[in-house]
Amino acid sequence: MKKAAYLLAITALAACEQSADIPVPYEGDRIVVNSLVQEDSVVYLRLTRSQPPGATAFPEIKNATIKLTAGDAPMTMQFREINGKGYYVSATTVAAGKPYRIEVTAAGLPGVKAEDTLPRRPRLHDPFAQAGGNRVKVYLDDRPGADRYRIRLFAAKKGAGGTYVPVSRKEYRFDPSYNNSFTDLITETYHEFSLIPDERFDGRDILVVLQTRQVLVKDEVLLLEVTGLTSASWQYLKSLQLQSSGDGNLFVDPAIVYSNVDKGYGIFAGVSSAWMEIPIK
Repeated sequence: MKKAAYLLAITALAACEQSADIPVPYEGDRIVVNSLVQEDSVVYLRLTRSQPPGATAFPEIKNATIKLTAGDAPMTMQFREINGKGYYVSATTVAAGKPYRIEVTAAGLPGVKAEDTLPRRPRLHDPFAQAGGNRVKVYLDDRPGADRYRIRLFAAKKGAGGTYVPVSRKEYRFDPSYNNSFTDLITETYHEFSLIPDERFDGRDILVVLQTRQVLVKDEVLLLEVTGLTSASWQYLKSLQLQSSGDGNLFVDPAIVYSNVDKGYGIFAGVSSAWMEIPIK
């Protein structure tokens, strides 16, 4: 699943590069940090330069000085171009149980810093999907204590290494016949992802049932991604969701995109994804 994790890490960072409503006077350019730090993956760090309100292009910062530490241990980073965009990439992977801190300086810009930890990896078991229907079932074994999750579902194909990789997102909604723990999230609308706190099912092993928009096809394979989130990554993704839902609605106040970057903008936060292949029988 490393290929899938890589693809989704880059996709997540691409989603970070959009205009944000920041209700303060423009005080000059700042460093914008974008990195969702994924357990068992190298760190992909995207650095850009903020621009005045109304801007649509954000210049890359290619000659920054970066200090990244895992606990007290430094992590080396090098600049690389991936899919036409520049990223700073760590030489080693991220592991749970450590605080991660980053400090960035660049010529002509105030230095910035941010820190976060990694959340617990979700535990999934007993998936099921049947051809001719539109239900995808899986059990989520939640542990006692506050947890937050993002759920996404993908159509998949077998990659060169023999493992399945995501091809496209599949829209879904929670099946109202089964998901008593998600009553506040059950709607007629299909979505590409859901953000869920465990307040209604803390410490329980629950059945999650997703209804897909299209009928499932025999012998195809789905990939289910359930991502554990820290408080920072939760607030960031939730603020993006709120901004997207209110986009173009004149009766909704613009949502402010959450940032945990001191003296700059953006996000540096931990995530931990569990993947499950679901063959359609």
